[in-house]
Amino acid sequence: MDMQIPSLFNETLLRTIIESVPNGILLVDSQGKITLCNTEIEKMFGYAPAELLGKTVEVLVPISARSKHPAYRTDFSSHPSKRQMGAGRDLSGVRKDGSEIPVEIGLNYLILDQRKYFLASVVDITQRKMAEEKLHKAYDEVRQKNIEMEQFVYTVSHDLKTPLVTSSSFISFLKEDLEEKNYDSVFDSMDRLEKAHHRMQELIEDLLQLSRAGTLELKYEYTDISDIVTSIQESLADIIKEKNFKFSFHDLPKKVLCDRRRIYQVLENLINNALKYAADVKNPQIEVFGQETEKEIQICVKDHGPGVDPIYQKKIFGLFQRLDNSKEGTGVGLTIVSRIMQIHDGRCWIQSQPPDGCEFWIAFPKGKGKVYETTH
Repeated sequence: MDMQIPSLFNETLLRTIIESVPNGILLVDSQGKITLCNTEIEKMFGYAPAELLGKTVEVLVPISARSKHPAYRTDFSSHPSKRQMGAGRDLSGVRKDGSEIPVEIGLNYLILDQRKYFLASVVDITQRKMAEEKLHKAYDEVRQKNIEMEQFVYTVSHDLKTPLVTSSSFISFLKEDLEEKNYDSVFDSMDRLEKAHHRMQELIEDLLQLSRAGTLELKYEYTDISDIVTSIQESLADIIKEKNFKFSFHDLPKKVLCDRRRIYQVLENLINNALKYAADVKNPQIEVFGQETEKEIQICVKDHGPGVDPIYQKKIFGLFQRLDNSKEGTGVGLTIVSRIMQIHDGRCWIQSQPPDGCEFWIAFPKGKGKVYETTH
């Protein structure tokens, strides 16, 4: 039903009413031109007083949807009714500077002095979207922690139990061999016992590192990533030489605001992973490089090993996931990488098409007060 407003309705009174509303208010004529708007709209979209008057309402519509918007207005004019837009789906408005903000819009149809108008009530829901994002992130983190806890319980009951059982067996063998003065077997049992204890120590240390990764406060400092990679290369020089790897790096971010020690840990894990799984090919190589996108600074550790089948690529960062049990390790390293990048508001992923090697990527988001510079 059309809202009829008498011609005697005072324009000053109308403006007083719309200025008192806490939401943004727009009055648009049948041609789509803005004939009235309140201060909230001007502030919300970054316009000076009266600057929007006479402009078509499409100036507030994102470019991607602008060409279709007149048809929406025509459809609404043909079937006028009170309508809420944006609830349950993403709807954006574009500010004068080109930036977009999430909005919800309430529409109504009215007649003033026998002329048709559209009345829009606009709410900026940026803060609500941010709160929803934090809530979803917290939910995902809790869900992930529950999954990891289940995996942890399994590991404690299985992986930690295995070296303990092994140790108990060889302690018994040691007693028997000592009684029989069979010293060759004594030394063999001691070697096996030492390996079992080392395996258990490795598991406990990795679990401790994982627990610390998400709880310690980050100490941000401006960091040249090439300095970190150089340090890692120097510390692993003997292994790189022993396994005959060609190691190179280039185009790395020169200045990233991050926790240097944590990102060192991330890159060390990724490089160690490449040294472990890509050593059994002819002319093994590791290449570390960076690139910049519109929203991220990205770093890649690339190897020329056998690669990872796509069906395993999503789970490889999960706790205790190991694709080759013949290799040393506990399956915690990539989980630590994922956890550290999460607390940096970043991400990590893998790209691989076997047998053409692996690319392990990490990414830092631009903005949020952090500064990034790259060398070329």
